[in-house]
Amino acid sequence: MFTVAVLPLSLAAAFAHAEERQAAQTAELDTVYVTAERQVQQQLGVSKISADDIAKRPVANDISELVRTMPGVNLTGNTATGQRGNKRQIDIRGMGPENTLILIDGKPVTSRNAERISMRGERNTRGDSNWVPPEAIESITVLRGPAAARYGSGAMGGVVNITTKRITNEFEGSVNYYTNQPQDNKEGATNRAGFYLSGPIVKDKLSFRLYGSANKTEADARDINQAATGNLASAGVEGVRNRDIAGRLHWRINPANGLTFDSSFSRQGNIYNGDTQNSVLHPANAALINDLADNKAETARIYRSAFSLTHDGSYEWGDTKSYVSYDRTTNSRFPEALAGGPEGSYNADTYTDSDLKNLRLSSEAYVPFELGVPHVLTVGAEYNRSTLDDAASNSQGFTDQGRTDVFSGISSTRDGKISQSNWAVYAEDNISLTDRTKLIPTLRFDHNSHSGNNWSPALNFSHQIGQNWTVKGGIARAYKAPNLYQANPDFILYTRGNGCPLNIGTTVRCYYMGNADLKPETSLNKELGVEFNRNGWQASATYFHNAYRNKIVIGDTLIATSNIGNPIYQWSNTPKATISGFEGNLVVPLHEKLKWSNNFTYMKESEDYQGNPLSLVPKHTINSTLAWTPTEKWDANLTFTHYGRQKPRTVAINRTEARNGLSNDEIGSYGIWGINAGYQFNKQTHVRVGVSNIGDKKIYRTGNGAYTYNEHGRAFYGSLKVGF
Repeated sequence: MFTVAVLPLSLAAAFAHAEERQAAQTAELDTVYVTAERQVQQQLGVSKISADDIAKRPVANDISELVRTMPGVNLTGNTATGQRGNKRQIDIRGMGPENTLILIDGKPVTSRNAERISMRGERNTRGDSNWVPPEAIESITVLRGPAAARYGSGAMGGVVNITTKRITNEFEGSVNYYTNQPQDNKEGATNRAGFYLSGPIVKDKLSFRLYGSANKTEADARDINQAATGNLASAGVEGVRNRDIAGRLHWRINPANGLTFDSSFSRQGNIYNGDTQNSVLHPANAALINDLADNKAETARIYRSAFSLTHDGSYEWGDTKSYVSYDRTTNSRFPEALAGGPEGSYNADTYTDSDLKNLRLSSEAYVPFELGVPHVLTVGAEYNRSTLDDAASNSQGFTDQGRTDVFSGISSTRDGKISQSNWAVYAEDNISLTDRTKLIPTLRFDHNSHSGNNWSPALNFSHQIGQNWTVKGGIARAYKAPNLYQANPDFILYTRGNGCPLNIGTTVRCYYMGNADLKPETSLNKELGVEFNRNGWQASATYFHNAYRNKIVIGDTLIATSNIGNPIYQWSNTPKATISGFEGNLVVPLHEKLKWSNNFTYMKESEDYQGNPLSLVPKHTINSTLAWTPTEKWDANLTFTHYGRQKPRTVAINRTEARNGLSNDEIGSYGIWGINAGYQFNKQTHVRVGVSNIGDKKIYRTGNGAYTYNEHGRAFYGSLKVGF
């Protein structure tokens, strides 16, 4: 493999130059490295959350709670169906969570791929934004639109890069505690404790970092939505038990070369409260679901272990970064029904395992040079191999109600294993045409073992007008390869008729199978905006437009017909979808101790090929924070988020919906206020207390129309950090 060869060659070249490097030169080229990485991150579609931001606005459980306050970001399901409505994940610019790529220290995290995808495109998972405890995070960078294209498959909407805290030069540590106590005792409370240690083992040569965390968030009461729905079918938010531990060793070989070894282990177990895919207690599984919910059982336990070795080099000609990583996710959960109305609901109480393994190799070089004008060239190569073994999800048979379907060439017993490899090469040139004008052309080539070749060109630019104004924009072709279920012909789902396409008879039953010949999904992402900066005042406005092509859904193209006349279809590529809107920021320095920060998102268009929205997002969102710092020890924040109306989908996509009709219930505009204050007793001790949702605005999940999730009411929270 090309990339397998690139990595050792890059490392060999790095060590060959090691002795030529002096400490002063190291410091100089460290600046080059930062410039190469940050130029593309100066686009309007980029936001950064600091450790200070996380401390001042602590999250109850998952960093998605904070990332959602960035422009262009919401929490949604992957479709507009409302299935798994309380397991919302990070959705950037309305492209859906499956098009948000999560990184930890620049390395992809794809554990959600170990969870079966449903007939409508949802997964029974919280996603990948909760593998690092908030107290261990140094910063979170959110890249939207064209700025994210160079990251390859899965980044069509954007990228969220979680950077963990760095190793320190002196020994230091801390312990922390966080609690969140809702006023309504039907809403789940949270308690979290953790620690952090860092320092040298051998001064200036070998150093370490270690953190750990234990978290428990109780599940919402089983009947939290009963008053709104009249039944127990629509569950509230599930609980979660998290355990995380991670270690890092850094060896400074010489001033020019360093090696970093990372290892981590996480466990996420749910606390079940009755959630089902279709919000219906189907008679076939109702007794088991009721028993599991009443006993608050753990129906899913996800174990993730990750290991990586990273080399950083800094030389006269530029900088390098190369790594090899391996991670394994074991999704140990009760088996789910694969057919009809019960699809996605638990049908047994014995754990079955889905194993996902990823091997990744990556190598990048950052090379500054002069060719008429200054350039910083980034060249890189990647290789990734993923293997999935999920026998339970590939166990759907062809017998139902005394009838047996026989399809020529398709076995009723199938293997649960599938693998996929992807290699890529890319180049990005950061060109300073003048002191005011920057161009960043990018070209990436991917080859996927299932979907073939893909080119992803991009061009970002910025131009400063006068002292205070800058025009920025970009265009990029991003892509996403089919996932390991969609591309697997052994993955088959079944509907007894109500989930069949609209254009076939009413007496047949339908099967849907994976498709090894799927095309990758693509999107042409464009943005253009203007930015203003002067004396602490900041303002920006950006228009974005995504032309989404080849989105993968269950199709209606007939593949085969059984001996008794039932059809089998494949997952297929659809024609097109369109997403567009506006986003922006406004920062007002009201006083040297008082700052008012705002951002907004307005979704102008979000429509798939059938006329439904891609995901259920508010028409507009406004986030506002008034930050007051009266002294070095005191600070306080008043926060407000306003969500515009949320409309449901209106176009039926199967026979059940065509017969029964779709609810047109909208969620009207609403706002959420919060307040918190922190006090630094001394260098080691810090405390913060706050109230979220001061107005106690609540939304109950009914499953009708846009009412697909719970908005929790007023809660009181506090955190304590003691350092040493």
